[in-house]
Amino acid sequence: MKWFDSHAHLQDGVFDDDRTAVLQRAREAGVTRILLPASDLEDARKACELAVDEPMFYVAIGVHPHEAVSWTQETGRQLRDLLKDTNRRAIENGRDAPVVAIGEIGLDFHYDFSPHDIQHQVLKTQLRLARELDLPVIIHLRDATEDMIDVLTRAHTAGLFSDDHPAGVLHCYSESKDKLKIFLDMGFMIGFDGPITYNNAKKAREAIAAVPDDRLVLETDAPWLSPRQKRGRRNESSYLPWIGEEAAELRGVSTGTLASQTFNNANRLFRLFC
Repeated sequence: MKWFDSHAHLQDGVFDDDRTAVLQRAREAGVTRILLPASDLEDARKACELAVDEPMFYVAIGVHPHEAVSWTQETGRQLRDLLKDTNRRAIENGRDAPVVAIGEIGLDFHYDFSPHDIQHQVLKTQLRLARELDLPVIIHLRDATEDMIDVLTRAHTAGLFSDDHPAGVLHCYSESKDKLKIFLDMGFMIGFDGPITYNNAKKAREAIAAVPDDRLVLETDAPWLSPRQKRGRRNESSYLPWIGEEAAELRGVSTGTLASQTFNNANRLFRLFC
């Protein structure tokens, strides 16, 4: 079985001392591709530097809602330049272009690390940037459901999402299954993480069973949200099969079928066809 960890922050400093071992454990677990989403410009630069030489890594560049206050008039240009430079260097090194998405971007009204109006502004700006660069988006959503639906609906109506490819992914989905259709109708895939292995994560466990086969992707969100087998400890990509096994049980399919479906879906999401 091959697995695609479609959301893992392995560029985080907590992996600096043993990242090589973490990658080796991922390979041994069957994880062959890992998407590194960025939190801000510096985080994006670190992820890109790792991906230039590591063919397992793909990257999403962008500014997380927690860091929205860091956005300046120069940030968009800097992200564009980073994408071009990283992909050029990677191709010169003999690998494919690793920068494949904008993210993670979104709204987070739980912690309010950035004012709501700034989060809105930066999200909308990055949705336009994604359309300009013809890239999918990775959406972070917490305690801002109606605001997010409004922003994405307006973006969809304005033609900011591709008609030929998935619009992006709702990362770490924790909304009700009743809200799924709204996001699916706009072209989004749905990502699930370690919480589906928790018995008290009722909404996520119900929602994952209702996602169409061609819209489901799996994530670890490492170093956070470890599955129950490692709950309370640092998460890593090698734990993805545990999440996959739980997802397969909740959906009533074999683990092999689930692995194949989610691997192919993640490749389609990020337009990787090799």
